[in-house]
Amino acid sequence: MGLNIPLIDKRIAIHFQQALQEDNSFGFKQGVLDELAAKANLPFSMSTSSATYIPFNVFALFLHELRLNLSADSFTSLLLKSAQQIGQEVWFGELSMDSFLRCFSIDELTVHEDKLGFSVSLKLPTPTLKHVESELLLIIYVHASLKTRYPELSDPIRYDLVANSAEDLRELQVQSDTPQYLGQEHTRIHYSSLDSISLSPAKPEPMADSDRVSHALSSYIGRMDIDLDKFCDLNGIGKRTVQRALKDERTTFKAIKESLSFEFAKRVLSQQGYAISDVALHLGYADSSQFIRSFKRANGITPYQWKKLN
Repeated sequence: MGLNIPLIDKRIAIHFQQALQEDNSFGFKQGVLDELAAKANLPFSMSTSSATYIPFNVFALFLHELRLNLSADSFTSLLLKSAQQIGQEVWFGELSMDSFLRCFSIDELTVHEDKLGFSVSLKLPTPTLKHVESELLLIIYVHASLKTRYPELSDPIRYDLVANSAEDLRELQVQSDTPQYLGQEHTRIHYSSLDSISLSPAKPEPMADSDRVSHALSSYIGRMDIDLDKFCDLNGIGKRTVQRALKDERTTFKAIKESLSFEFAKRVLSQQGYAISDVALHLGYADSSQFIRSFKRANGITPYQWKKLN
């Protein structure tokens, strides 16, 4: 059992923010959105980051902040609109099912047939279910993905939710003409027919704990100085749990962070012409000399020498 640090593909988060910014009906000014994103510790300038993922916990908190600042109709409209728009993106439609599941940290998708039709069951990491809006987002995006693959797919006839608060659903004014069953073991979407649809179970390859930590940290490098305590707080996980898991893979949080920092440094030094003092500041070093010593220790040459060669 690996570290329970769910991730979400940053492209999903970027697209979601764009849908929010481009529709004036939601009534948000850019400054307000920036404040909500900062409150949730959502990484900024994600489009210029080399990161692939961001922590799901952070995105879920951003969703929760939006829910608190939007009417129920506006929030559910935002979820539906963002899923509908992303369904039209070429890269989204070309994802294999395994890749799609990995985008949302869905552990497993299984298919069940019965006399009424079929259902798609989602095994989700516990942290992704902390807020009901996160579970609703996953249901909506899974349906959007299936609809992209199978245009003839009908609308769902029933939802099973792990969430057990009927009050939360009432507050969101989720449509009541489709039955919703709360407190279930797994999130499940029910459909009326499997005709002409060939859907198989799927389960993405497991990710090494060191890779998971690296992915969860990557989007903050050069943007926010995240130490182990802050990292664990963002991801809702114990410090010793992370340390033990990384020790088992013969690495440490410090080593992962340093490796990511040097990758960032090399990229901006070669592509953007940043001064070494600026890079050191962005990466949270006390001064340039500390950064230079660390860089040389890891790479065998100073950043000045590396920059000349590249």
